Amino acid sequence: MSRHCIFLSLTIFLFLSCNQPQTTEKVDGPPVSESGIPEPRSLTFNVLNTWPHDTAAFTQGLELYKGEILESTGLVGRSSLRRVEIKTGKSKLLKKIDSPVFAEGVTILRDTVYQLTWQDHFIMLYKAEGLYPIRRADWTAEGWGITNDGSSLIISDGSDKLYFVHPGDLKLQRVLSVQDNLGPVNNLNELEYANGYIYANRWQYDYIEKIDPKSGHVVGRIDCRDLLRKFSRSDISYLTTPGSIGEQNGAVLNGIAWDASSGHFLITGKLWPDIFEIRLND
Repeated sequence: MSRHCIFLSLTIFLFLSCNQPQTTEKVDGPPVSESGIPEPRSLTFNVLNTWPHDTAAFTQGLELYKGEILESTGLVGRSSLRRVEIKTGKSKLLKKIDSPVFAEGVTILRDTVYQLTWQDHFIMLYKAEGLYPIRRADWTAEGWGITNDGSSLIISDGSDKLYFVHPGDLKLQRVLSVQDNLGPVNNLNELEYANGYIYANRWQYDYIEKIDPKSGHVVGRIDCRDLLRKFSRSDISYLTTPGSIGEQNGAVLNGIAWDASSGHFLITGKLWPDIFEIRLND
C-alpha cells in the first residue's frame, strides 16, 4: 500500500472516530434492564420489638384488628383461624378448621374476614367480631395470600399473578403480572397492602417484595435472611431438626401485618418462636 493510501485511510478513521456519539455520561438511579424495569431498591429496617409466637402455628396469614393479631394457620388437621394477644402470643379465640382443608392467607375488609384455602377452591367468610362463620364462596384458583386495598380483594396463587377481586361476588376485576428487572417474580405468597403498595412474601425466598399495584413492578426488597438468627431470643434449632415438622414442611418467612397507627410492620414465619415489630427505613 502506498504512503498516500495509508494517509488517506488514517484520515478517514480519525474523522469517523471523532464523530461517534459519546456514551460516557453518567445516569443517576438504579440500573435499568433491557425491559426498562429498574432494579428494586434494598429496603433496610430496624427491629423495635420481639413478641412471642406459637411455635405450633404454621403461619399462612397475619393481620392486625383492633389491637390484636388475626392469624391463619395451615396444614391439614392443624389449620385454624385465631385472635392472638400481641405481647403474650396467646390465643384469645381459636377456631379449628376441619380436615381435609388446608387454610392459607387471611384479610379483613369492612369487618368481614376472608380466609383462603390452598387447593379446596373456596374462601371462608367470617364476621370479624367473634369470628362467626358467614358463608363459603367458590374460588377457582389455588389460594396462597390475600389482602385488600380498601375496595378490592387481592389474591395470590403461587404464580407471578395477583388477582383483584370484587369482595361481594368474587368477580375478577383485573390480573396484575409482577416482575422485576430480571423478569417475572413467582411464588408470591402472603400479602399485605400498606401505603399504596403491596408487600409480598415470596415462598422459598427470605425476602419481602414491595410491589407497585399499578405497574406490577417490584420497586423495593426487604432482606430478612438473618432476621430470626440475629434477633430471636429462643433456641431455633428445632426448626431444622431432621424429621421435624419445620424440616419437613419448611419453617420459612411468612406473615406480614401492617399497623397503620404506628407505621410499623409485624412479620413472622411458619412455626417461628417470634413475631418481630419492624420499622422500614424508607
